[in-house]
Amino acid sequence: MCTTILLTGCGGRGLVEVSGVVQVNGSPAAGASVMFHPTDDPEGVTAAGTTNADGRYVLSSGVDLGVVPGNYVVTVSWPDPNVKATEAQMMMGTAEPGPDLLKGRYSSRQKSDLRVEITSSTSEIDPFVLVKPK
Repeated sequence: MCTTILLTGCGGRGLVEVSGVVQVNGSPAAGASVMFHPTDDPEGVTAAGTTNADGRYVLSSGVDLGVVPGNYVVTVSWPDPNVKATEAQMMMGTAEPGPDLLKGRYSSRQKSDLRVEITSSTSEIDPFVLVKPK
């Protein structure tokens, strides 16, 4: 039984640990939200990550690290870090992220032209090099 668990990976879901980078106008997009929506299985699990100060994200599917191999449309939103919630909003649980610095260009499956295929050997996604709309 232990051998089966080791061979099938975390939870037996066949997740692949994947990371990547988001850049906007040549600089890291710190704090951007990146979501991978499966196109092979519309009912499938969406994988997500948030970029760090270097623009690097690591994908998770729910609470599990990694993503199921397949084809994905990728959405990215980048909340304005200068828009801060008030203390009252935070205490009441009504805090909203700042406006999307990418102006919604990549925020939905219908708008985004970002596509990726994840295989069992994928570990690093090519960087998403985006342009900030004027």
